[in-house]
Amino acid sequence: MINQGIKKTAYISLATLAVSTLALAAPALHSATTADAKSKPKAITVKVGLMTMDDEDKAEWKVISNYAKKHGNVTIKYVQFTDYSQPNKALKNGDIDLNAFQHYFFLDNWNKENSGNLKPIAKTVIAPIRLYTKKGYKSVKDLPDKAQIAIPNDATNEGRSLVALQTAGLITLKKGVALATPSDIASNPKHIKIVLVDAAQTARSLSSVDAAFINNTFVSAAGLKFKSAIFVEPVNKASKKWINVIAARPNYKKNKAKYAAYKEIIKGYQQKKIKQLIKKYSGGTSLAAWDIKLK
Repeated sequence: MINQGIKKTAYISLATLAVSTLALAAPALHSATTADAKSKPKAITVKVGLMTMDDEDKAEWKVISNYAKKHGNVTIKYVQFTDYSQPNKALKNGDIDLNAFQHYFFLDNWNKENSGNLKPIAKTVIAPIRLYTKKGYKSVKDLPDKAQIAIPNDATNEGRSLVALQTAGLITLKKGVALATPSDIASNPKHIKIVLVDAAQTARSLSSVDAAFINNTFVSAAGLKFKSAIFVEPVNKASKKWINVIAARPNYKKNKAKYAAYKEIIKGYQQKKIKQLIKKYSGGTSLAAWDIKLK
């Protein structure tokens, strides 16, 4: 009887100890769960404005979306535009949170012309413009007298194309001109005729002109190969203004949650995978600008 009593008491004591241990462990488990919940960012949606997405854009932004979702619980909603006049208006009006389609120069010029104060918050790519033809010319030297060359009619790409024609040795421009137009051509030995068209239509114009400067965005869609260009704009220190950026409204840091989301999107963009995709799709014709050294 004594032995049975001792065993019974022992069983009760062990059971009590087990219950007590569980009771002590429960609050710790609750605390860990609460900490995990607090460490996970609150879900947030960011609207990003882009030009009509080609295969490269789709591949890159899929990687960026996955990164932002995984690291910041950020869902990216894409808003696509068909011409360059739209994304900055949408950003200024608050219809989108960010846009990624333009270089520094375009952004600066747009701000001046539209009383805007949009801010570049991250570098993306630099894409030298290229001159293409469907007339069989192998280089700019083969272009005939009075050749017609189509260039984008928006102010920045127009000026950029004219500077490229000067670099190619086809024309010279007046000195001291910040943003050249055809009226700023000082000499034109080959009597080149400049044809101004919408940037999205430069590729289509190849059927009626001798050559055209076509932004990388529209090259693949036109069935052209990057390597077929007869002239490529050089990349050097003067190219800094042509680096593409992600832009935001001037008070983009005010909303801490969205600012944190923007930083995750930037990290997602400026990663090795994106650099590899840029190289893959452009054949090396576009460069990851966030770590490039301009000489």
